[in-house]
Amino acid sequence: MSNFFTSLNLLVNRFLVLLGLRRQNLHWGIVYDSVSKQPLDPVIVQLVDAHTGQVVQACVSDLAGRFNFLAYPGKFKILVKKSNYTFPSAVVPGERDGIYRNLYHGEFFTLTQNSDVIPFNIPMDPAQKDWNQKAKAKIVHFDPFAEKFLFRLTVVLFWFVLLLSLLSLLRYNSAMIYAVLGFYAVVFLLWLALPEPRWWGRVRFKEGGRPAGGLAVELSYPAMPSVVVAKAVTAGDGKFLLRVDPGRYLVCIAAASAGRRSFPYQMVPVESSGAAGGSPGQLYRGMIRVGEDQVVNRTFSV
Repeated sequence: MSNFFTSLNLLVNRFLVLLGLRRQNLHWGIVYDSVSKQPLDPVIVQLVDAHTGQVVQACVSDLAGRFNFLAYPGKFKILVKKSNYTFPSAVVPGERDGIYRNLYHGEFFTLTQNSDVIPFNIPMDPAQKDWNQKAKAKIVHFDPFAEKFLFRLTVVLFWFVLLLSLLSLLRYNSAMIYAVLGFYAVVFLLWLALPEPRWWGRVRFKEGGRPAGGLAVELSYPAMPSVVVAKAVTAGDGKFLLRVDPGRYLVCIAAASAGRRSFPYQMVPVESSGAAGGSPGQLYRGMIRVGEDQVVNRTFSV
């Protein structure tokens, strides 16, 4: 039931963001071309621990240039690599670039809060023509300026209709006006009552509800269960971060192998003879549906 309310909360928060009542807290960053402003892929993005110099997390940007990390307190640096592009950007040296904010240019940064998503946007300068980007432009249409315009237009219309309804109420006693104002009242109540959505999932033990750290969470297609399309390792507080395209997936949770750790965690001893239908050592196996937010934010009990 809690997972149902989590999904419902995400849906309602997207609606509130669309109306401008809630700030859009991005759960991913975007690597983009500093000249054309188009997203870049595939870009290898690595999160490096400043003290050890080791890569603690790594991912590859998707067609929309998106990447994300679930980071923990510490000092880090991000490295990005893509053929025909250079980093850091000399074209966009500031902290903002049109619709892109919170830009990253290769500096060290410190995180002091609990685990959260790193939402940096990263510009890269084209060094020479990239045929992959040219071919992608024919199938992926991305206009960030049009998206920003439509978003602002929606916000203006939302507040304009509210103002018009209040002014009309001074002259007319109409059921339609009361219905419109009732809709606005519901929207504002949701804005006040609903918490911010979360962009990460969590694994915990059924007995005692303790967080399950050091477990591998793998997603695969139901028709091809042996092909893993996304994988993450839970941290000491049981959190993990997975982003995939919308659809139905088979999720398997098992003890992570020692060489596949994606970020620091505390290993929790696990005793299991295997979940039903899975391989020995598997703690959980089941089906999930990923929505348009493209994040796995469920809580799993093993």
